[in-house]
Amino acid sequence: MPKSVLLLSGFRIFPNSTGGHIRSGSIARALARRGHRVLIYALAGRQEDYRGAKIFRSSRHIEQIEPNLTEETNLGLAFGLLQAIGRRLDYPRVWQYVLLRLGIVPKRLKAALQDANVIICDMPWCAPVPGPSRGKPWFLLSHNLEHRLLEQGNARYRWAASWMRKIEASAPRRYRDILACAEEDREFFKSFDLEGRLRIPIVRNGVDPQAYVAPPGTRARVRAELGLDEAERLLIFSGSGFAPNLEALETLKAFCRSEAEFLARERVRILILGSMSPSAYREGALIATGRVPEVVPYFAAGDAGLNPVTRGSGANVKIFEYLAARLPVISTPFGVRGTELEPGRDYLSYGPEELKTTISQFVHGRSRSEWRDHAEQVWLRHRRSCDIEELVRDALALLPDFQIPGEIKSC
Repeated sequence: MPKSVLLLSGFRIFPNSTGGHIRSGSIARALARRGHRVLIYALAGRQEDYRGAKIFRSSRHIEQIEPNLTEETNLGLAFGLLQAIGRRLDYPRVWQYVLLRLGIVPKRLKAALQDANVIICDMPWCAPVPGPSRGKPWFLLSHNLEHRLLEQGNARYRWAASWMRKIEASAPRRYRDILACAEEDREFFKSFDLEGRLRIPIVRNGVDPQAYVAPPGTRARVRAELGLDEAERLLIFSGSGFAPNLEALETLKAFCRSEAEFLARERVRILILGSMSPSAYREGALIATGRVPEVVPYFAAGDAGLNPVTRGSGANVKIFEYLAARLPVISTPFGVRGTELEPGRDYLSYGPEELKTTISQFVHGRSRSEWRDHAEQVWLRHRRSCDIEELVRDALALLPDFQIPGEIKSC
């Protein structure tokens, strides 16, 4: 029979606004569409959830995302305050892990744990909760190796890196199994699976293709709002305020300043999409949106997806979004890690000091319609490795706790 699945998250996932939201939300959708009854329980909401009289109406927010998929967000002031302080101080989410490990959780979460057949911890910050539910199957959904990301952060994050490494090293003993993101985290977890009992299937970053189909007229409307005519080429760099994104953004700003004449002559604009910028602004060829409620309309307005990232961990969800939105991809080699894309054939690759040449290649190499046809062919070639439902199906076929009678198991 289909299972009752609880996805325990440290933050509200819907609507998706970051790569982490997209990964968690896409996997939750895929589980629900396979027939499982999925509840996402978020320990805390977003800033706007606590504004005004809204917070006094209820200590929780419940939203039906689609059939079989519900998200419940805890809006209790204690958890919300801890979340706000952590973000204000730019401190890692240690508090979430500590409270969960101690069993200090909302009553609604205790009830959800009791009702669930299977429990998934969304990233290692969400630890298994002590009590009767510990006898149930607990899984870890890995987005990357968190300790590697912490090592690349500020002093507070670097301080927490060794602590997080110990937590991730202990994961093979604490969970029934682990859903890895890429070979890197899979090999790390396997090295600490001393009994060799785990399968550790890989669920690569992928997206729901249906979510990236924009209604007719969207491109013209959004380009008009951005003040662009059809002759201008719009390159989109999408992402959150994640440190590697912010570093890449600084290199783009420097490029736009030094190559302002070139970009103006070629009529190229670069759209900074999402919370990399706290607010909207324009600076030469750069257009920043700030945080937006949805990214798909902007993808429809774009001519290519740009990924200038040169460090990080795991794979960039933005690449899969670009592919699903049928955008040609311009990226550093590091930016397409975790994909099967081939330079030249599937995307335009550039290294240090090569962005100007690569943009010229994009502008003059093919017409808009030819690039659209190219992007469609790339999507068709790689859909199998980008469609999250396909990826989840293959992974769950290795895990008996998620199997539904009548399904064919993978060899």
